[in-house]
Amino acid sequence: MPRPSTLVDTIRRCPAFTSAYRLASWVDEGKRVTPKWVLRPVDVPGAAQVLGISVPARIRTASDMPALHRPWTLALTVGLLRIVDGHARPGPALAQWSDSDDDTVCELWLACLATVFAPALPEADEAEATVVVRVMLTALATDPSAPFADMWHRAREALDEEDSDAAYWFHTGWVGRADPLAALDPLIELGAVVRHGSDVRITPLGQWASEQMQARVPKPITADLSAAEVLARLADVEQGGRWRAAQTWLGDRAPLHAGRDLLHAADAATPAQRIAAVDLVYSLESPADAVWDEVTALPNLAAHARAIADGDLSAQDSAWLAVEYAAAALSDSGPDEALSRLDEMVPGDGLDSRLRTVECAAHPATAELAEALTAFLSSGATPTCAQAVQLKISLNRMRHPVWRRVLMPATASLGMLHEVIQIVMGWDGNHLHAFTVGQRAYGDPFNSPDTDDEEGLRCSVAFAARENISYLYDFGDRWEHTIKREKVLDLTPDRTYPVCVAGKGDSPVEDWTSGPESIPFDQDAINRRLAEIGALQDQ
Repeated sequence: MPRPSTLVDTIRRCPAFTSAYRLASWVDEGKRVTPKWVLRPVDVPGAAQVLGISVPARIRTASDMPALHRPWTLALTVGLLRIVDGHARPGPALAQWSDSDDDTVCELWLACLATVFAPALPEADEAEATVVVRVMLTALATDPSAPFADMWHRAREALDEEDSDAAYWFHTGWVGRADPLAALDPLIELGAVVRHGSDVRITPLGQWASEQMQARVPKPITADLSAAEVLARLADVEQGGRWRAAQTWLGDRAPLHAGRDLLHAADAATPAQRIAAVDLVYSLESPADAVWDEVTALPNLAAHARAIADGDLSAQDSAWLAVEYAAAALSDSGPDEALSRLDEMVPGDGLDSRLRTVECAAHPATAELAEALTAFLSSGATPTCAQAVQLKISLNRMRHPVWRRVLMPATASLGMLHEVIQIVMGWDGNHLHAFTVGQRAYGDPFNSPDTDDEEGLRCSVAFAARENISYLYDFGDRWEHTIKREKVLDLTPDRTYPVCVAGKGDSPVEDWTSGPESIPFDQDAINRRLAEIGALQDQ
């Protein structure tokens, strides 16, 4: 959709971005932050003075001051600020902010809508906040002159039709508030909405955002679509939901014929669409197995087919798939995630050596990927794949404290974190488990089908907007853990990750019939086992 040129200027001048820029400039050489990545109370008056806002007589935490917390969160989201070793420092976007291209500015602003609005919906996650913002803006845009009460009811009816918990969080965002319309303050500060008393109106910027968000809602996959149209829509669906999303289209189609149509269409598709096709056809299992032999002659499917057939890949196939997954990540999530994918799949020392390794693949996206990743690192950004997170894993409701402090690669999945917890607690992994991140549960979907796939969520993302997540092991005995993110650090080149750096208390045994009552904390033995995980990850 076309974007009016005046919108970029509106974004740069909106109160939220102006305040975020001031905070990023104010931190100068750095300000210490709490484990929740907010300013310490002692620094709040200085930040408030910069923003021209008043400070309460007593400050429990900076996050209790929305006028400070919202621009602070926004500054972290767009890279104007970054947290390094417990300090807030100017981020890579600060120096380039005035020179950022219009598309980048607009995309960052759209991303901030849900991030900054989410705290107005207690306990809602960012995905649910995105749904609420989209529906609210659409309701306002539908009849800009209608009273806010009409918009509220229109939005509630639309949310009731959404397949999410967004309707509940929308309702709780207003009930019990002294000034219900105050929940709109984040959208007002971002320039999407204006308010005069009880009169609420959408702005041209908000109208554009409504159109953009509506255009990005995944469209249903219906039976009449071509295979190419299916892939275009399937690529917008999270991996765990692709099978369900495609059921209407699969319908009465024979698995072999459906798989053949999808893969032949995928050969000419984008990397993200091709990966979606491979995932879906693989899930069709043995009735579609013959199609993999057929597509080994297709240049963009051959490496995928050989990987599924026997997993014994040549160096060229491995390099081709690395570029494929990194290119898909680039289009879906941006250069940081693309670099993480390349770092995971290609051995080497730095970007240049990895790019030299993948040159042999002759993947059509190699040049574009190399250009994007080189520009990303040249901006001064600290990539996630160069960071570690320090986590404190505490076993709840114990008479004597039982906890372990570990350093994990920031790119590690929750699946790896599960393995680490099992090792540091001395357990054997024979029981079900689940992580809770915000309102969503993650685990092994093969054994716990009601959970999202833990391998699909990185620690960096799980802790991006929160200090704690929870982990439950053994749904019978219910060993409940709190996992607290304490720091984000730079990876140390000569250190093997993951590693246990401290701990206290002996772990209870998971099988009470085995004799001993506890498992002594042995840090050296734990780290020998953790080193084995690290070695496997480096292969």
